[in-house]
Amino acid sequence: MKIILIAVLGLCGVFCRYYVGLFFARAMPTQFPLGTFIINILGSFLIGVVYIVGIEKIDIPSSVSVGLMVGFLGGFTTFSSFALESVRLAEQSDYLLSGIYLFGSPIIGFLAAMGGVSLTRLLLKS
Repeated sequence: MKIILIAVLGLCGVFCRYYVGLFFARAMPTQFPLGTFIINILGSFLIGVVYIVGIEKIDIPSSVSVGLMVGFLGGFTTFSSFALESVRLAEQSDYLLSGIYLFGSPIIGFLAAMGGVSLTRLLLKS
């Protein structure tokens, strides 16, 4: 069951990533990879939420929490795209944008995950 959930939710995450990225590319065209940046930050926040809900607050089957974290969020977030886009910005000699993107994504992603954990703990406090 766990493998099926990972596969199905992973596919859903991949399609969500595609359409969220497409939305930002069309809504706010820029050289900066804004869609990937937002996807990584949102995915980091959501993995914090799912972790707390699934592990600490609600006794949901591990196959569901793993399916959400590994499947959906693994399919949704785009770290490999992040790495390639950082290289491409540097290759275009856009070192400022490359640096902002390269260092901003993990730092803000960490803060987003921390925010997801903290907010979810606060909202689900019994």
